[in-house]
Amino acid sequence: MDLKALQEVVDAGESETVEFKKSTGQLSRAGETLCAFLNGQGGRVLIGVTDSGRIAGQQVSDKTRQEIAGLLQRFEPPAPVEIREVEMP
Repeated sequence: MDLKALQEVVDAGESETVEFKKSTGQLSRAGETLCAFLNGQGGRVLIGVTDSGRIAGQQVSDKTRQEIAGLLQRFEPPAPVEIREVEMP
């Protein structure tokens, strides 16, 4: 996904299959949402997007990647989750 495609998803707003989280400070809540999506028809959790739909972005360090990977490893059964990073200008 590139920035233009991300903006299109964000412009459509949150829905039953799209949820915004401002940062990985909300990673636990993002995990809960992912779990709900996995038990339903699927969906996307966009980290770095405010509730109002502003793309804020986030610095992504190796620690951040490890925290996300650790969250996903706790899913039982293992979940087919795809992680994408979008480069911000």
